[in-house]
Amino acid sequence: MSVDVISRDIFQHELIGIAEEMSVSLRHSAFSSIIWDMYDYACGLMLPNGDMISQAQTIPAQLGVMPTAVHHMFDVFPVDTWVDGDIIVCNDPYRGCTHTPDICLFSPVYVDGEIVAISSTIAHHIDVGGKVPGTEAADNKEIFEEGLVLPPVKIMEAGKPVKAIFDIIANNVRDPRASAGDLRAQIAGCRTGERRIRDLCKRYGIEGFKELAAGCLDYSETYISRSIEDIGDRVSEAVVLIEDEMASEEPIRLQLKTWIENGRLVLDFGGSSEQRANGLNCPISSTISMVHFGVKAIFASDLPQNSGINRPLDIRVPDGCVLSPIHPAAVSARHITENAVSDLVIKTLSPLSPETASGGAHSSFPTFVAGGVDDRAGSVKPGEPAQYSMISDMLGGGMGGYDGHDGMSAIDTHGGNCQLLSAEIMEAMSPVRVIRSELVPSSGGDGKYRGGLAIRRDYEILSSAAVVSGYLQQSTDETASWGFNGGEGGGKSLALLNPDTNHETNLRSKFVGLELKKGERFRLQAAGGGGWGKPEERSQDLIDRDIEEGYVSSV
Repeated sequence: MSVDVISRDIFQHELIGIAEEMSVSLRHSAFSSIIWDMYDYACGLMLPNGDMISQAQTIPAQLGVMPTAVHHMFDVFPVDTWVDGDIIVCNDPYRGCTHTPDICLFSPVYVDGEIVAISSTIAHHIDVGGKVPGTEAADNKEIFEEGLVLPPVKIMEAGKPVKAIFDIIANNVRDPRASAGDLRAQIAGCRTGERRIRDLCKRYGIEGFKELAAGCLDYSETYISRSIEDIGDRVSEAVVLIEDEMASEEPIRLQLKTWIENGRLVLDFGGSSEQRANGLNCPISSTISMVHFGVKAIFASDLPQNSGINRPLDIRVPDGCVLSPIHPAAVSARHITENAVSDLVIKTLSPLSPETASGGAHSSFPTFVAGGVDDRAGSVKPGEPAQYSMISDMLGGGMGGYDGHDGMSAIDTHGGNCQLLSAEIMEAMSPVRVIRSELVPSSGGDGKYRGGLAIRRDYEILSSAAVVSGYLQQSTDETASWGFNGGEGGGKSLALLNPDTNHETNLRSKFVGLELKKGERFRLQAAGGGGWGKPEERSQDLIDRDIEEGYVSSV
């Protein structure tokens, strides 16, 4: 069949619809609130060669690793050895995955005996073992401290569960019931994708499916190639810093230089810090994923995501740096580093495309996991032991202002797309109470268009004791979000223990294994977005609105 423009675009949106249906299936089947309420998961579709053809609108940080990870699956299980009903599982950051809590599944889609696609899901499991509840610990030095590491293995073989793999996982996690439920939810997502791809192949035929998929990829490649033509011979460089405070007091330096070479956009991260003896190292798969996100945000924000967008990119990352660590370096807290990668890509490319540029977004990502025995009065059934409980939360902050608009407030940005956990759900499922959730006045950077505002949230421990670990970034002047076109940077993030009391203590940007007692409280606060344009050019109407709405504490 010949691929016309209308058929191609309809087909691309049909693929998107399949990925979104996979997403609904996974989320509605999941056990853990981090998935069904916070959306910390991803669903995508690939061709048998590993090219991404569609993804659901969930977590870019997870979606972007699928094409990298699937090639590591091919190394162990060549694609011609897969059979209908197989599902391969892996969470090894050194085999294309992200960090160990993000468990990846890959399922072949067969039509008339031929593999035509691969259905994939990734979900953040609340715990996969390790030294602290929730697994993530910024002070880890080796991957061996970060819980169960699964190489590529079959968790479903010819449609039947591989019981040994389920048993191994259950025996290494703090909440085996939740983990098993979430794995089965991921399997449901994969199976949904399989069924819907078969439906498409019935409509278009196998050859028609292949031609339409190739047409979608080629169009995206052409779109990006033409978008970067205007860069010409211009070169752009930028630096972003991240707090370390685990292995060193010296901030981690991420450095990027971009230019056009032989029609391709080169992104060279030479000059970035060497890998650190902590969990802030970012696996190369996650680095690549966030480069793809940043390039798309600048040059093709409205274009459906597929691997065609990435073809004109030449990504250069030195081995042994913090963005391409060497095994067995720890990586569990890699999210704040990968968020900084996307921030750096956008900061570097913004001068080359000022019409799509904005002030820097928050990439602070304040998050925690609290774990312990839930011995609250009324939560323990007579004659039964108290249950172990874990809960996680992550806070949104401010987007950067951009031409004509203030930045959005209280959203997860860049590599994340998670929702703030409902206070009611947190209190129903764990011995942690939300005391307050509010926007932070004046946290957005000043400008002609102001940066978005951050969130702050206070929590209280209700059980006898809990172990709390978490992290954030952008807590210092040198790491806070940046302004663009004369705008000012956004407000800083912070973490406090027992806020607004005589025992208030500043927590560092990474805290591990805090042993809190009943009644103790802690506060997390995200960073604000950077402003766009000179503050003195802001209209009086917008200034008046800021005051009336309480967006600023003073002018």
